[in-house]
Amino acid sequence: MIDNLVTYHIHKRDPLPANDALAYQYVLAGNGVFVRAETRFFTALLPVTACTVRGLPPLRPQFQLLVPRIPARLLDVVLADARRARRPDNGLNEVLYQFHHHGRAVQVKKPAQQTTPTSVTTAGADAASIICDLHSHGNMRAFFSQTDNADEQGARLYAVIGRLDSEPEMRLRVGVYGHWLALPLTAVFTNNGPFKDLYQEKDDDKQRL
Repeated sequence: MIDNLVTYHIHKRDPLPANDALAYQYVLAGNGVFVRAETRFFTALLPVTACTVRGLPPLRPQFQLLVPRIPARLLDVVLADARRARRPDNGLNEVLYQFHHHGRAVQVKKPAQQTTPTSVTTAGADAASIICDLHSHGNMRAFFSQTDNADEQGARLYAVIGRLDSEPEMRLRVGVYGHWLALPLTAVFTNNGPFKDLYQEKDDDKQRL
């Protein structure tokens, strides 16, 4: 058994000490329980549940990218390709893209997948270099569904795009093993590219940076 796979910390004073967990750490603070993790790409501190713990200082959600931001020109590539995922009735299927970060260079790839108007499945890929999974909702709104919540259980960035044929829009979040925090697109990408950023609009992710 690995004792420090998951660790626990009571936040008694600022700043937080270094994270000693291999996977993630739960932190009890004056305003609730948080979870934090560090990957090769980012560090994140996400709220799990709110409560008042007298005598402990509060914490705020945090996200820090540890690598250069993803060039927004790759979002133009994604939109152009996702608009080509046409069915015979001219409707759009969902599509999955994965951004691979190699330090200074970033690639966007479309893994082998099976697509329908409401789902996309893939056999997976080399996860070590993947910083972000992005999938399309065709001409539906960009939102994270319950299926997305069930699937997006890693320590990774996740994005969804929608309304591709009218006013393309996008949501972005960081996930830490089943907990999520909404992020503005410019926290990860150099700019919004061709998409409207839905960061300020209500979705299932009630917590924001």
